[in-house]
Amino acid sequence: MRILRFGWLLLVITLKRRLAYRGDLLVQALDELCRGAINWAMLEVYLSKTRMVAGYSHSELLFVLGFSMVPISLFHTFCGNLYNLSGSYIIQGNLDRVLLRPYPTFLQICFDRISLEDLSGAVLGGAVMAYAAAGMERFAFTPGHLLLLALLLLSAFGVVVAVFMAFAATGFWFEDRVGMVPPVYNLMEFGRWPTRIYHPALRWLVSAVIPFAFVAFYPASIFIGAGGPGDWWPALATPVVAVVALLIANWLWGRGLRRYNSAGS
Repeated sequence: MRILRFGWLLLVITLKRRLAYRGDLLVQALDELCRGAINWAMLEVYLSKTRMVAGYSHSELLFVLGFSMVPISLFHTFCGNLYNLSGSYIIQGNLDRVLLRPYPTFLQICFDRISLEDLSGAVLGGAVMAYAAAGMERFAFTPGHLLLLALLLLSAFGVVVAVFMAFAATGFWFEDRVGMVPPVYNLMEFGRWPTRIYHPALRWLVSAVIPFAFVAFYPASIFIGAGGPGDWWPALATPVVAVVALLIANWLWGRGLRRYNSAGS
């Protein structure tokens, strides 16, 4: 309860700081909406050349796109500060301030910057999913389906956090201002498309090594396309993948912290 209370106080302080500049917040929220709209427009361009991709229709692929927007936007909102771990906290020594506080370092770094404007991407993702689901037979707006959707969205968010927590922790070994997070981020696009269109090596990469397929296509696949219960195991395995990935990422984070020696002078 003490940790939860400290976390709530840090969150409230950060939110008050961001809400002091509401105009800036609104402009950045519109920027996030524009990025989501561009992804939607690109999907329309791709599908203008073919009616289906790997057996999946326009509505089904649009549903996957909307699904992916939610966990990614939540990551940007609550954990986007991981981009600054290597350059700001490790190299400049700002991690010293974090380590002096009696609160988990990972949560402190995340709460140092809460990007409220990025929640607009999650709202857009929800709207895209609702629009796409209206054109699909498999999805039903029932409590069971909606609860399953919420569980898989939360699990996909956990996978995103785990991947970037692990790669951000590599900054404790390889000190670089850019770090590994931005290059890895570009691989997330592969998780939005049916994995069968990829070479087996790339499919293995996004499914087992850097599991971005569990951020979008795999969990969303239970609601779309053809196939029976035997084809649903990747979607139902998403919560397990999220837990395992978070445990591995937390272990790497702890090992990295033990290596930290401050910036020095």
